[in-house]
Amino acid sequence: MPLVSSAWPAVAWVLPVLALLSVLYFLAKGDRRALGHVLALVACFLIGALLMEFFVFMAARMARSGSAQADPALGTGTRQLLQTLANPRSITAPAGSLAWVAAWSVPVAYLGLVAAWAVHLWGLRASPARKKAVKTGTSGRKSPRARKAPAARA
Repeated sequence: MPLVSSAWPAVAWVLPVLALLSVLYFLAKGDRRALGHVLALVACFLIGALLMEFFVFMAARMARSGSAQADPALGTGTRQLLQTLANPRSITAPAGSLAWVAAWSVPVAYLGLVAAWAVHLWGLRASPARKKAVKTGTSGRKSPRARKAPAARA
């Protein structure tokens, strides 16, 4: 656990860089499925940041006037979320707490990134039947319009 705690901030901050490089690579290669997986991962983090901003705003609405919580700056919730993600003690937080969810989202995000790369790499390998279908322009399946229409009843 001490090794994880000491490496945790680097592990948490390298994830956005890897996600950005993956997005650029998938855009360059034109792999829409893998790009969609990575963009869904990024959307989850953006939704988390927006939720933290909302929580900070609601706490400010409920705080006493004149207190420090009553006048938050924009981005306070996002900064708190990033600090929670980068905090190595968040891994050992009680299960179900916000810190625990934030900390465990990092390894889950890495798994999501690995899954996007697996989708990309497996999508590159095409079977001989698929290569033949791509060359001839047929997919081997009938389109819904090509089906025979039912006989009209008289």
